[in-house]
This record gives sequence, C-alpha cells and structure tokens, in this order.
Amino acid sequence: MIDELRTDRLLLTPLTLDHVDDYFRVYGDPRTWEHLPSGRHTDRGQSARAIERSIESRRTTGFGHCAVVLRAPVAGLPAGTFLGSAGAAALPFDAWNLGYRFAPESWGHGFATEAARVSLAAAQAARPGTPVTARVLAANAASVRVLERIGLELVWQGASSSEPAGPDDTTHLERLIFADRPLDGATLEAVIALG
Repeated sequence: MIDELRTDRLLLTPLTLDHVDDYFRVYGDPRTWEHLPSGRHTDRGQSARAIERSIESRRTTGFGHCAVVLRAPVAGLPAGTFLGSAGAAALPFDAWNLGYRFAPESWGHGFATEAARVSLAAAQAARPGTPVTARVLAANAASVRVLERIGLELVWQGASSSEPAGPDDTTHLERLIFADRPLDGATLEAVIALG
C-alpha cells in the first residue's frame, strides 16, 4: 500500500474525509470544470463520496487519489497549501483511471504534470500488470499536454454516443483515451463506454 508520494515540490498523501472542505473548494469551483460543467460538485456530499471511493480503491488495490500539497512555498503559495488531488482509481475492470484536478490559483506551474507523473509510477508499482488509462475531453488542451508529457500514448479518439441520453450525459462529447501500454479490445471498449 502506497502511503505517501513526494516530488521536489509536492507531497501526495491518501485522501481522507479530513480533506473534504479543501477538496470541495477545488471540485466545486466552476473554473476547474470549464470543459465539463456538469461534473462540478454542487455540495460537500459529492466530494465526500468521491473521497470515500478513493479510500476504497486504496484499501482494495493499494492506491487511489491523493491530496496534493506544497512542500515549500512556490509562486506566492505557502507551504502546506492544498493544491488539489491526483492519483489513479481502480476501474470496475482490470484498469486504472489516472486523474488530477487543481485549484486555479495553482495553474501554470507544472504541478499537474509533476503529480500525474508520480501518480502514474505509483499505480504501475501497485499493480504492474494493470494498464493505466486516462480519459480527457479533446477540447481540454492543458490536460492533453499533461498526459503527453508523462509519456502516455493516445489509444482512441471519438465520442461513445452521437446524442446525449439525458441532461447530464456527456458521452456525445469528443474524448481522447491515453494509456501506458496497448489495450486489448475488451479493455478499450470498457474505457470508451465510461464516456
């Protein structure tokens, strides 16, 4: 089980419910959902449930999403600042989903790339035989650049449906799927189906 990850500037520790206010501050901020407004957390309960899923992933697979904080002052942000979260979640089939989300005041300093790189390595170490995937909206150029910088390869591009099935359905939006290795057909289809 991975308890802590460090980079030169960042400390990543497993998310706990003690992080719910900071997590909600990031996940409830409309600016962090510019490309997918329907994903924004509108109450602390959504954030608490997301953290609980991460706790369960860590319990069952050895890794999950982490709180990302600064180890030392950077760019006017004090040490200990909660920047956001990064990590990988176990999917309901044999694959990881790498993800990250950061507070707008921390954008533009390479924190997402730094946290994503160490999260990718941690997921690969926790379950070496399991592919690490990442899904991103094609319009989110900044997130695409992060995935390219950490060495993931584009394995699919498209939309998993032609029309939304309801007001919160986003499967009609163009997405890119990246992975750390080639995916077999069943795994790729399962990732595509996630939307």
